[in-house]
Amino acid sequence: MLRSLVIGVVILLAFMASCTPEEEKITFESDAVLRFSTDTIFFDTVFTQISTEIRNVTKRFRVYNDNDNAVRISDISLAGGSESPYTLFVNGRPGSSFTDTRVLGGDSMLVLVEVSIDPQDESLPFVVEDQVNFLTNGNAQDVKLVSWGQDANFLRDSVLACNTVFTGDKPYVIYNSILVDTLCNLTIEPGARIFSHNSSFIFVRGSIHVQGTAEMKVLFTNDRFDDNFKNAPGQWGGIIFLPGSQDNVIDHAEIRNAEIGLYLGTPDDDDEPDLIVNNTRIENIGGNNVLPIGGDFVQPGFGIIAITSDLYVTNTLINNCAVNVLGNYAGGNYKYEHCTFANFSFDFFREDAAVVFSDNLVLPGNRLLVSDLSVEMYNSIIWGNLREELLISESGEVVSTIELENNLIRTENADVSDGNILNEDPKFFDPRDYIYSLDTLSPAKDMGVDIGIFFDLEGNERDELPDLGAFERIEN
Repeated sequence: MLRSLVIGVVILLAFMASCTPEEEKITFESDAVLRFSTDTIFFDTVFTQISTEIRNVTKRFRVYNDNDNAVRISDISLAGGSESPYTLFVNGRPGSSFTDTRVLGGDSMLVLVEVSIDPQDESLPFVVEDQVNFLTNGNAQDVKLVSWGQDANFLRDSVLACNTVFTGDKPYVIYNSILVDTLCNLTIEPGARIFSHNSSFIFVRGSIHVQGTAEMKVLFTNDRFDDNFKNAPGQWGGIIFLPGSQDNVIDHAEIRNAEIGLYLGTPDDDDEPDLIVNNTRIENIGGNNVLPIGGDFVQPGFGIIAITSDLYVTNTLINNCAVNVLGNYAGGNYKYEHCTFANFSFDFFREDAAVVFSDNLVLPGNRLLVSDLSVEMYNSIIWGNLREELLISESGEVVSTIELENNLIRTENADVSDGNILNEDPKFFDPRDYIYSLDTLSPAKDMGVDIGIFFDLEGNERDELPDLGAFERIEN
């Protein structure tokens, strides 16, 4: 009877095996190799971590089993073991080594790789390498891991000490926000790089002096460098000048990928500029969240928004913004010389004019803020893909003085036709690639007047007949 029982069990097992789907049967053949979605995982510049609260960078790849039968991966491990700066996530579990991982035939598995790099006390970027090893039926395969690490100065929820200086050595990474307090100054030296985390702002109640040069610009941008984030708007907050702030200068800077480029809310009793912006690029500005600033809620997407403030801007390019590249609201005193304001809506559905000059602003609760408005603009370009790229709003309740001369403007407002070129394409070289220099056939070429600004945004010398906008065309 025992013999019959044993025979019955064997027959049952054989039957069950014969019923197992092919994709679940494990093969032990030596030619059963894996395929990977990539042979190398590259992490762009990763800032060295000094706080576990700062999110690490994660990438992913797929492991494919192209065989008809399942395989058992006997080992998945980092070559650097537990000392590696990388961490693997296999089937949702973190670690540096995993054994006996099964992948069904014709199926795949997602592997996540996270990197956290320790400080090296170096100002220059450095390379951090490792590899993920796979052992399947005696076959050794691997996926390379390569990161560029960068030491940085980290600032988190910081009120800066008075007279702080940012140098051009190691970059600065802002997590949450920083504040330049009343009567305090932040000086930013040539070549400094300021990288801000999501929803992080630079608030200024005192003053900020950005001292870049044509060769060593100061960079303000987001702290993610993956392909999906390099030119993505709304990756950090922006630079916010609060009431009482004055004596601010931004020279030779790039402000990119923020929710708001510059917010200026500094009403006072004089007409002296509270902010001077020279030789600066502001681009890729937008976002999805309404921003609480100065007790009100502000829509993201302004390159520069100034409310009842005093502002002077020269040799500056502002482009690719969700709302206005330039918005002056509720009055104030503004002067613009040799600027290029261009909005082509490459990343947005846009309904608003590129530039707005308004002596009024409707606040929450239908409150109307109205103040005298003075605007001067010379040798500049206002252009975009809408039929109307200049909006002038005058309430009739205050004094508005708007002087526009020697500009190229896309507008249907015939009142600004005197002394300006209207609705002639400036023929930028390649706006989609952020190149706003002029083509040789541009109607803006040689149409400016000498106003004493002898060099353009790139440091090129202007001739006796300067071109309109921020760029002087240099003939070969």
